[in-house]
Amino acid sequence: MKNKTFGLNDLVEMKKQHPCGTNLWVIVRIGADIRIKCQGCNHSVLLTRKEFELKVKRIKTVKDKEVKKDFLSMSNVEVNSFKSNSFEANKKDFNFKDHSELYQVGYRITGINREQRWDLLNNSAIPKLGLYKVVCIIASHLKNRKNQPNGHIKFKNAITEWEYDLGRLKKEYHNSNFNWPSY
Repeated sequence: MKNKTFGLNDLVEMKKQHPCGTNLWVIVRIGADIRIKCQGCNHSVLLTRKEFELKVKRIKTVKDKEVKKDFLSMSNVEVNSFKSNSFEANKKDFNFKDHSELYQVGYRITGINREQRWDLLNNSAIPKLGLYKVVCIIASHLKNRKNQPNGHIKFKNAITEWEYDLGRLKKEYHNSNFNWPSY
């Protein structure tokens, strides 16, 4: 993707699919590095410009808050989701941790034990978000931490707990109606 221009709120299609199943992202920060936000699970990633240019497949610019209709045959629901996510991404006090849908329902690794997390997943997260989205968000967190330099060491506790939760979710709920994400 050399010599293509891109800007804030542009919708990009990446070459590789995200664990949540989509390859559509929105640019939420531009500087020396580029921050993009997944349109499937709202996970965000910070890439160097060089990495970004190597990994991006297509870019569609946003003009006057409208997405060009020919981009990947997006449905009206996807376009509306993109517009609202772009608005949220531009808030000055944007905090990525606060925007995780699992975090908003109370899911976290620190401060609660495994049984409390399991109750929260069963009684709040899965009914509200659905199994697939919950699994994708946890798998995305897990994969992201593992891919960081020394991530296996720095995030050992979180990785262990996320793997436990994913294993238990798979054992209790998964019935092959979707591909379980890799992490």
